[in-house]
Amino acid sequence: MSDTLDLHSKSQRPVPFEGRRLPYAAPALEKGLDIIELLSTEEYGLTRKDIAERLGRTVGEIFRMIDSLLRRGFILQAADTFFLSNRLFQLAHNFPPTKRLLNEAAPRMRELAQRCQQSCHLTVLNGTSQLVIAQVDIPDGVGFSVKLGSKLDTLRSASGRVLLAFRDEAEASHLIAQSRETTNVEELSYTDEALALIRSRGFEDMKSNQFSGVRALSYPIFDTNSHAIAALTVPYLARLDDFERPAASAVQAILADAAAQINLAMGTNSVLSL
Repeated sequence: MSDTLDLHSKSQRPVPFEGRRLPYAAPALEKGLDIIELLSTEEYGLTRKDIAERLGRTVGEIFRMIDSLLRRGFILQAADTFFLSNRLFQLAHNFPPTKRLLNEAAPRMRELAQRCQQSCHLTVLNGTSQLVIAQVDIPDGVGFSVKLGSKLDTLRSASGRVLLAFRDEAEASHLIAQSRETTNVEELSYTDEALALIRSRGFEDMKSNQFSGVRALSYPIFDTNSHAIAALTVPYLARLDDFERPAASAVQAILADAAAQINLAMGTNSVLSL
């Protein structure tokens, strides 16, 4: 998930099947793996023609394989462009590509939920939506929480806006453009203003667009290039019968501390600007 790799380096691109020497050949499988490996290095995706050219194949040779990968959920499609999904992570979440992030976040998220008496969750971008890769329930079991593995809207959620606000500007613009078909003009016009505010204060604090009474607080988790790779969020819900639980302002401060700890553990100095 780090942006430190040179994504355009030829040495990091998968070698076409014809260029490999293997004792046993499974051409169809190799073709599918070549496509997956190639798309894993392309932040903005590739068209069928691009994929074929990069792998030294014809469009006809990869056409059915791309359709199979798309049908099985290993890749995603936006217009004529294909992207790698998080399907592999979903199948092997015990050894995810974000293993270090999860290892650093898990104990701090448990402490966060305990201190706040609220649930919390960690999301990453998955195409034009988000995937919940870690989640901790409210300690007493009564409250609002988001299920592990859930897909969340990006533009309408606090976590999604945080991920967009602290991503590379070109990538954020690309993701917003892809959401135009499912987002109205008013929401799109508000997006730039909202992202600018998030960058200014370092986090998002907003009323939920999906659930009445829920207040979403979200902070970015950065990579070494100061780009958000994840968002740590508390969906704050006040209890009418419990006045001892921390107020929203206190929860925001506790969440900021948890995000700062994770960022420091991940080796980024971006936390200093929050």
